[in-house]
Amino acid sequence: MEVPNSTLKQRTPASSTSTASQPSSQPQSPQSDASSILSSSVQGASYLVLLQFVSRMLTFTLNQVLLRFTSAEVLGIASVQLELLLNTILFLSREGVRCAAIRVSDDTDTRDQSNHSQTAHAITDPTTPKPGSEAYRLQKLVNMVYAPIPVGVLMTCLAVGYNLAQLDSASEASFPGHRLSIYLYGAAALIELLAEPMFMVAQYKLWFKTRVSVEGTAVIVRCVLTCALTVFGARQAAAEGQKANTMGVLAFAIAQFVYGLLTLGGFLAAFWNRSEEKEQNKVAKAKKDDDEKDGQSGGEETISMKALLPRRLVRTGKNGQPEYFFFDTQLLNLSKTLTSQSLLKHILTEGDKMMMVNFTVEADQGVYAFVVNYGSLIARILFQPMEEISRTLFSKLLSDIGPVPSSSSTPSVTATTKSSTGLSETQLSNLAVSRNLLLTIMKFHVLLGGIFIAFGTHYTATLIDLVVGSYWSRETIAPAVLSLYCYYVPIMGLNGITEAVVQAVASEQELAVLSYWMIGFSAVFCGTGAFLMVTLGLGARGIVLANCVNLLMRILWSTWFLSRYYGRYLARDGSAISEESARKDANGFVRTFSSVPWRYVIPSLPVVGAFSAAYAITSVSEQLIGWDRLLDKALHLAVGVFAFAVTLLAVFVFEKPFIRDIKNVVRKRRG
Repeated sequence: MEVPNSTLKQRTPASSTSTASQPSSQPQSPQSDASSILSSSVQGASYLVLLQFVSRMLTFTLNQVLLRFTSAEVLGIASVQLELLLNTILFLSREGVRCAAIRVSDDTDTRDQSNHSQTAHAITDPTTPKPGSEAYRLQKLVNMVYAPIPVGVLMTCLAVGYNLAQLDSASEASFPGHRLSIYLYGAAALIELLAEPMFMVAQYKLWFKTRVSVEGTAVIVRCVLTCALTVFGARQAAAEGQKANTMGVLAFAIAQFVYGLLTLGGFLAAFWNRSEEKEQNKVAKAKKDDDEKDGQSGGEETISMKALLPRRLVRTGKNGQPEYFFFDTQLLNLSKTLTSQSLLKHILTEGDKMMMVNFTVEADQGVYAFVVNYGSLIARILFQPMEEISRTLFSKLLSDIGPVPSSSSTPSVTATTKSSTGLSETQLSNLAVSRNLLLTIMKFHVLLGGIFIAFGTHYTATLIDLVVGSYWSRETIAPAVLSLYCYYVPIMGLNGITEAVVQAVASEQELAVLSYWMIGFSAVFCGTGAFLMVTLGLGARGIVLANCVNLLMRILWSTWFLSRYYGRYLARDGSAISEESARKDANGFVRTFSSVPWRYVIPSLPVVGAFSAAYAITSVSEQLIGWDRLLDKALHLAVGVFAFAVTLLAVFVFEKPFIRDIKNVVRKRRG
């Protein structure tokens, strides 16, 4: 059944590129339409942020309980090997189609009215959506998002088969249920793919509440079930006199399988609750005209369940004749291109897990998963929002300023001179404000990183012992790896903010160049990781160090790019650059970096001294006082609190310009 146009016009997807061409008897104001989309998007974003925060905090909290009843080896298999299996199937099956399908158009053709007449006569089924309607656009999207399902079946067979081939008898004997867990993770991925049409329709129609309620419920149940099964297995092992948890990896697999079922069932229930069929049933039971009116005038937009099934569509072809199709050729080709690009993105994103699986044992994989559980909490809650806000802010401030010339690594004098003399005062002011803001945010990351390095490195064992018990603090290398991860935190923050600004100001061609650089950085990362983990035998510590090397290279590239970008227009003091300065700065690698006062990012000498002294004091405290007994922990923490207070005082005394800049940013935000 065709969805009523009056209902569907309540919302228009922000990503659609053909809304302007959609016929309507009562065209809406573009500003009103954009305002409605923006309002829905902002409201939806708040729901997604809330889902992210709640799910992360709940997962983190339950993990602390779970870690007391599971071993490093089991955690390594579940959080590295099986998670990599699941993510590979889902990402490669649906990511490209997701990105392409949201660009769906309504195929409106105004070239020849006779073509429309021929197409209209070709539509024999009155329920078939017609080109130019919102229902037609929705049906094209639904057809496309069925493509990941057969692809997912193939990917599941390949990924599950590969993992089973890698499973040896010794591992299967050591971890009962490992083979069954692989099957369960593969089945969970397929079940989740079956919900893809409903997920994409909810995404397209901006039904964020539906997505949050379904995914939020599934995440909570998965966390609780994993924890409950693990505790049950530990108690059963204790009752039988066994050392290993009787559930082991199977607890994670069962919970993931249930997550897939709840996701599919939750979307089905949510869509049925908003379906036209349910509303019609209500009307039929009422048997009264006034009840029928109430049933059809609900505040929520409805959709026919039949619209979630694929169906053949018809449109006017290039030759003017009716063209029948299920999958739009243009979207299908775009999906193939984006899927091939998603393969590279998947390797970049999951490269550390791939290397851990191939170069380390399960115990090291578990330690790495344990450490990432803590580190990702900081990145997701603090760094990711800052990156998203910075990307939006810088793109708005600098949207009308041309990107760096990409024809050569060194901009020409003509282009630079034109840029240095062709900007308005407002543009120059925006450039100066954005550059100062970038330096301020980078300095914030440096100071925050100093806190992690000076204090976090010598308190990881104390924290782990207090939170998850002596097994992880004494029988694994988790404290040493987490201490090393504290050095990685500021590097991760600096890379995130610099790349966010690059993505905000770079052109498409420059971003394409960056993707090639990323391939090179990834190759260095893989080579460094293999050398550190295999040749030097550093295991989980090696992958953390390799990540540091990778991100340091990316920071260097981003700062070089931003130096060129700001150096075209601004002198070091923030004034407009002169023609003579532009000519001098057009050459030289070092001179390019000198065009931006990066020195501001480095804290003052007294503050560096305070952080260094705090590092030494907390190190001596860990060695002399230790953390074996509860009293030792209390004394060690007291030393850290005192050193932190002194260091914080030094920052407030000797970093007054930075404090003033932070206050100005906060004041402008409130204003």
